[in-house]
Amino acid sequence: MVKTFLLLAVSMLTLNGLAQEMHTFSNADGETLEDRIIKFDYEENLVTLEENGHVPLDTFSEADQAYILHWNQVAGFRSTMRFKMSIDKDNWARMKHEQTITPYFLDAIQIPGKKTPNHYIIIAEDYEEYNAVYLEAEGYALTMRNQNFFPLENLVVESKIYFEQEEYIITDSLFVSSESEYYDTVTTNKVRFLSETVPIIIPQESVTMNSECAIIVDHQIERNSLITTSEGEEDDDGEETEETFEGFGDWDDHGRRRKGKVTGVWFRIGIKDTDGSMLWRDITSPSSLVDKLSWDPVAEEPTEDAEE
Repeated sequence: MVKTFLLLAVSMLTLNGLAQEMHTFSNADGETLEDRIIKFDYEENLVTLEENGHVPLDTFSEADQAYILHWNQVAGFRSTMRFKMSIDKDNWARMKHEQTITPYFLDAIQIPGKKTPNHYIIIAEDYEEYNAVYLEAEGYALTMRNQNFFPLENLVVESKIYFEQEEYIITDSLFVSSESEYYDTVTTNKVRFLSETVPIIIPQESVTMNSECAIIVDHQIERNSLITTSEGEEDDDGEETEETFEGFGDWDDHGRRRKGKVTGVWFRIGIKDTDGSMLWRDITSPSSLVDKLSWDPVAEEPTEDAEE
């Protein structure tokens, strides 16, 4: 019964990757043995080997003691009970800018023999435009808690925040878009990447790391009908004339809007395994994000804004 239990325990450890490799250990006298680590008691400084049972840590060489301590950190990092992670969404800043303006038409005429051009400004009277821009800095906070009895060192925290931003298909120019539909937008998918290193998390300590910041834009514009004529100069009879300016056109009242939104975040936390490779744990919000996207460090460079 005991033998069966030990075999089952070893099998479970192997499946979890904690006893996946044999290691050649040595002591101060140069004697060696090949075995697997099953457990390390940090308080008692006692190593449990698969074939050789309990062995005091100071029995091993300095290099092997470092290996055992690092193996123990990796085991503690792997444990979802002893190394916990959670994600919270946050809004770090808000800004609103709004203005109501009367647009104008500026004409410049170069008179022969005169270096400075004459400028002619025509105000589009009775025409009003309202612009409002809302900017929000949104992101996520990752909280890591070390519930081991020993510190975890040199953790790498990488994150990608995914968001959408609508852009106008038609330019916002007063003149270029005078004969175009004004409500069409196209959505672009963006991602921002951040990588940081946490030197150490001591026992029972919680550390919070933030993702990159996604700047979400909500732009609203309202315009009324455009006046196409303006008062001109007086004629010989003292009556004012009307002038029509090219490019203004006849517009109906209209409005347009482009918006953005955050769609999720992907954190991955890594530690060097005993073989030198990186061992990663992932956490996403929403959890379904991993089914829609893939983490590709080659294709997605750490740029500020990269389309995916």
